[in-house]
Amino acid sequence: MNGVLINSSFLISSVLISALASHPRAAAAEQTGVIVCMTDKWDEREISKGHKVAEYAGRCITVPTDTARETIVADCVGKYEYMPDGSWKGVGTGVDHFKSGETRTFSWDEGSDLKEYRYTNTGGTGKFQNAKGGGTYFYVPITETVFSGTYKETSE
Repeated sequence: MNGVLINSSFLISSVLISALASHPRAAAAEQTGVIVCMTDKWDEREISKGHKVAEYAGRCITVPTDTARETIVADCVGKYEYMPDGSWKGVGTGVDHFKSGETRTFSWDEGSDLKEYRYTNTGGTGKFQNAKGGGTYFYVPITETVFSGTYKETSE
């Protein structure tokens, strides 16, 4: 009789775990790919000796490793600060544009103290209205206005 109770409990637990794991809110999708960004605006000014600030606007394209996923175009804006000691940081926001016409918004931060830069999904329109998750990325300059690298995202 104990064997039946143990097996039944195991079966019920397995079914519950499977149901929770397959629930759309419970499962997070991870994707990786290539990111290419182009600078459209870079207004830099020195506010004191060796201390600079810059306003940035640009566009990025993310190309997922999984070719079944959509390539996304994003508009980004932000501010950068460069300190006399050589350290720097940047913060901003962006909007991903999907073929469906829907958008997803995000915030991002970069800095000389980070090995990977971070972004956080903050919402959007349509199915992205309550977008959560985010990821990391890192890129290097190819020219003065073009940067290329990789990203890793976990969306909910």
